[in-house]
Amino acid sequence: MRAHVELIHEDDYIWHAGELPFGEGKVRERRLSVDEEDGSASLSLEFPDDWGRGGGVPHADTEFYVVSGSLLYGGRELGPGGYVQVPLGVPMDWIKVREGSRILHWREYGDCGFDPDAARHADAVGEVSVVDSQAMQWTAAPTVGPITPLYIKLLHRDPKTGFYTRLIHAEQGWTDHRLAHHPCYEEFYTLAGKMAYNFGDIDDGTYCFRPAGVKHGHFVAETQIDWIIRSDGELINWYTTEEWIKWGGTAENYEDHHAPVISTMPVRSRSRGPWSGDGM
Repeated sequence: MRAHVELIHEDDYIWHAGELPFGEGKVRERRLSVDEEDGSASLSLEFPDDWGRGGGVPHADTEFYVVSGSLLYGGRELGPGGYVQVPLGVPMDWIKVREGSRILHWREYGDCGFDPDAARHADAVGEVSVVDSQAMQWTAAPTVGPITPLYIKLLHRDPKTGFYTRLIHAEQGWTDHRLAHHPCYEEFYTLAGKMAYNFGDIDDGTYCFRPAGVKHGHFVAETQIDWIIRSDGELINWYTTEEWIKWGGTAENYEDHHAPVISTMPVRSRSRGPWSGDGM
């Protein structure tokens, strides 16, 4: 189980040696969120030198997203917005990252282990996805949910679980006054822009990991803003309106058995300042 992390700015976190075994070159990581029970992690990587690793099978569902610089996957070069997803048990090709690059990296349902030159697992499902999001068009989000338009680039979606990774864009002035909670976890990393909401102000490099059931909302986009967002299942918005200060409110479109959880104070980094408790 991962802690409720909201909000932290990655610059408040220290660097660790990067956990990318069998690689050659230097890499360091900031640990945005970690599950110490199964090894799942959300990491921000920086490469002081060129770095590379041969092909093999990772021990977890694995994702890479290029924030800046470039990544080569099996000879295909991906610049900012490039994305690679490797299902558990599926062999991945060789990978190289240019000096000075910044990469977001996720492990899900497993640790950082890696088996060089290993064969595909017998029970593996799916294939490697390689996406250049810069070449994709923004798609308007369904009207059911947020009141004002959001735009999506879907990077990956598991057809069985609904687990997805996508880019989200909002125009300046995008807003939703309601509080929402979901049956799945939700995490985001802010790529560009500024927004105010109940947990505080966010800007480039701001991160959250929100477990299932935690209310959040009162969104106001102060500029155009872009996030990369992940959830471990089908994201359904259950809304609360007329909420009172610490806990409660009128259930707008859900029953008692879908009620939000009572959250403890989330993990929060120093530059985000104190949280008012709004939304709980």
